[in-house]
Amino acid sequence: MIRSRMNIKFLYLLTTALLFAFAGNAQTNTLSLKQSLEFALQNHPSLDIFKNEQVIADYKAKEALASYLPQVNANLAADDNLKLQTTVIPAGVFGPSETKVSFGNKYTTVATLQAEQTIFDQSMLLGIKAAKPNTQLADLNKEKNDEIIIYNAATAYYQVMIYKEQEKLLAENEKKYQELLPTLKLQYEKGVAKKIDYDRVRVNLLNIQSQKQVVQTNYQVALNQLKNAIGMPLNAPLTITDSVNISTALQPLANQDFSPSNKLDYKIQQQNIELYNIDVKRKKASYLPTVSMYYRYGQQAFGGTISKTYGNWYDFSGVGLKVNVPIFSGMRRNSQLKQSQLSLENAMNNLKISETNLTMQYQNAQTKLLSSYTNAQTNKENLSLAQDVFTTTSLQYQKGTTSLTELLNADYSYKEAQNNYITSVINYYVANIELERAKGTLKTFINTL
Repeated sequence: MIRSRMNIKFLYLLTTALLFAFAGNAQTNTLSLKQSLEFALQNHPSLDIFKNEQVIADYKAKEALASYLPQVNANLAADDNLKLQTTVIPAGVFGPSETKVSFGNKYTTVATLQAEQTIFDQSMLLGIKAAKPNTQLADLNKEKNDEIIIYNAATAYYQVMIYKEQEKLLAENEKKYQELLPTLKLQYEKGVAKKIDYDRVRVNLLNIQSQKQVVQTNYQVALNQLKNAIGMPLNAPLTITDSVNISTALQPLANQDFSPSNKLDYKIQQQNIELYNIDVKRKKASYLPTVSMYYRYGQQAFGGTISKTYGNWYDFSGVGLKVNVPIFSGMRRNSQLKQSQLSLENAMNNLKISETNLTMQYQNAQTKLLSSYTNAQTNKENLSLAQDVFTTTSLQYQKGTTSLTELLNADYSYKEAQNNYITSVINYYVANIELERAKGTLKTFINTL
């Protein structure tokens, strides 16, 4: 009996835990805009790519440094001298006539171990110097990717919001017409209402239902785009929590300072210029001598048969200094230098062009935000007027002083004004995102949500 109670208690606890776990999972798929952006910055597939690029940059730095560390190599060579080289000894050395002699053994085995240390190689030193800007470039590219993720996720979220609000308005209209239609049908059957009014309401209801189906399809498409933008599986359930509050007061555009040098695009190009500059110096350094020293130790064995080759070993060793002086490369080095110099010049010109383009993008974003703010304010006033007209027309219809057509027209104008205002508010949000991107402040934008 006691064991049975314990089993029941265990099953109860297990069921409760599973329910909480399920509830927790469900909550993770109900996201606000801020939660969506945070989710994207943790789960988007491109994050791994740019993290790998950072690791690659670190390994490139180690590779450049390794070129100036001692290089140790071992070699083993076993030769079967099929035909030994013949040497001719002039006449008079060993006899009156010249003598042909073959020196060496049929089988030769040589094992060597050599350690080499670079003493001076300006090109290698500049390669080590390039490691820092190359690592910084990888970091900047990752930050740039984060900005792209934020922008794409935010605009996708706003698109879902538009269809969500449109579907909500259409559902309200559908419900209103579905409630009105039976009453109007009864009035028509009793001769109180006209058939044309009844037919007009039916047509409006069918149009609303058709529009609702289109909006629902667009909503699902936009929802998939949002899932893709934040790195969520397409088959995962997702709902958004943010909505447009009609009474929300929008903030007018404030004057802000802008400098292209604060943009990641500008910083990335600056890093590329630094790398191009180092590359030019490396190409110039290829004209300079390189100096290295080495130590070599080896053992050699000879024999007329293979078995004797590995019998007696004779060691040898040596230390030396090696200087390589470039003299003529068939204009190869000069061509490489000219290419690097022109690439550097192009990068500097592109930076000047980008400075103008980034400033233009910021000014255009300001203009769009101001325009969207003005449009939203106008639509807000229009919404207020449409609401007053609808309220007045509704009272008149109840008193019998106006026709159903006038009421339907007022209702249509009111819903259209609502839809226009909601769309203009979301367009204002999108324009604000555009401005944040133009300023290079998308990362800090998340903290304002």
